[in-house]
Parts: sequence; C-alpha cells; structure tokens
Amino acid sequence: MPINLDTKTELLNQLNANLNSKMEAIKTAIADVSESMKNDTKSSAGDKFETGREMMQIELNNKQAQLGKLIRLKKDLALIQTKKKMDRIGFGSLVRTNQGNYFISVALGKVALLDETFFAISLVSPLGQLLKDKEAGDSIQFNGRTLKVQEIL
Repeated sequence: MPINLDTKTELLNQLNANLNSKMEAIKTAIADVSESMKNDTKSSAGDKFETGREMMQIELNNKQAQLGKLIRLKKDLALIQTKKKMDRIGFGSLVRTNQGNYFISVALGKVALLDETFFAISLVSPLGQLLKDKEAGDSIQFNGRTLKVQEIL
C-alpha cells in the first residue's frame, strides 16, 4: 500500500497521543509522590524518616525529569510539517524501504497504523544518520543488511 501525506498526519497524531498518555501517567505519579511526602510525618525513628523522605525526593526528581523529556519530544513533534513532501530524508520524513517503514521524528519505537508497522526513529540515531539526506533509489548498509529507499514523503 502506498504511503501518503495523510499517513504522516495519522502517525504524528498517534505519536502525540502516545506521548500524552505517558505524560498523564507521569503527572499522576508525581502527584502521588508529592502527596506521600506531604502526609509523611516524622516518626521517633528519625533516620528512617529522613531516608524515606530522601528516596521519595529522588523518585520525584526522576519523574519530573521524565516529564521534561516528554515535553521536549512533543515540542519536537510540533515542528514536523505534515503537508510538505520531501525529496531527501530529513527530520519529518516518512520513509519506505525494502526492509521497513520509518518516520524520522523522535525515538518512540514501533507504531502500528493501517495494517502496517512504522518505526519512529530519531535523525541522530545510527539508522537515522545513515538515512539522512538519502533520496528514493539510494541504498545503505545497516547491521549487515541492505536497505533500499523506495519512497520518501
């Protein structure tokens, strides 16, 4: 089945939905940890209290860092122009090869859409670097396999 600009839009929508879902889960976890920290009262075992509180603070910091990363990924996705057809592979390209379909965007892995599988990869990933600036008909070597670029959107 040929890919088209609507496919790119649908992929972008699905990636945004995935990120929104992950962000909501992390926000809930942040709220839970924050609530636990507020409700944690100092016990007679002071060292245990301080250790437990520090562990909760570390968990809170980790969740906030994860949320920050997801926010940056959403900002990156917002830069993709879905109505622009590309002649060379770059950020925002939808690429069909003889070995699979790739959406050069952010590293979010496998996405199923329209009975096909697409891999959302970053342009700075090893495969993204090899594909960068290639045109339809070009080939690259990756992990001992030859990938031939068949179509770019």
